[in-house]
Amino acid sequence: MIVRWQKNSDYRVIRIYRDLVGDWVVEQCWGNSLASHQSHTLVDSRQAARAMMLQINREQRKQGFRRCVTGEEQLDFGFDLS
Repeated sequence: MIVRWQKNSDYRVIRIYRDLVGDWVVEQCWGNSLASHQSHTLVDSRQAARAMMLQINREQRKQGFRRCVTGEEQLDFGFDLS
């Protein structure tokens, strides 16, 4: 699953996936036109990844970021970010 938020030139992208050994990974990329950063966090389960995604969504909305709709096809993991 990939979710993107944007505010002016600032952005944050979150991607949740399973790696080759079956671990759940939450990848975060954020920045603007001047700099960018990235982190990878291993979580215990899909539910833990979902909880982390929901927390990030709340934080982004509080900071004035808006979720961007992308044209990418995504698998449905049952995430509801509304």
